[in-house]
Amino acid sequence: MENLDKKCFVCEKPVKSENSSFNLVVNMPVCNECKNSQNEKLKEAELLDSLADGLVCGCI
Repeated sequence: MENLDKKCFVCEKPVKSENSSFNLVVNMPVCNECKNSQNEKLKEAELLDSLADGLVCGCI
């Protein structure tokens, strides 16, 4: 499995600590080019929406 800490979760380009930061919503690295962009917000929503795929709540 590849190391997700070394790629921007939006554009998937390799990142280093000096040209990136962490997105606190999804806890993944984002490059300075994608930070605060519309693409970042869309990718956040996509990742959060897919978290429950295949899971059924057992509280019913």
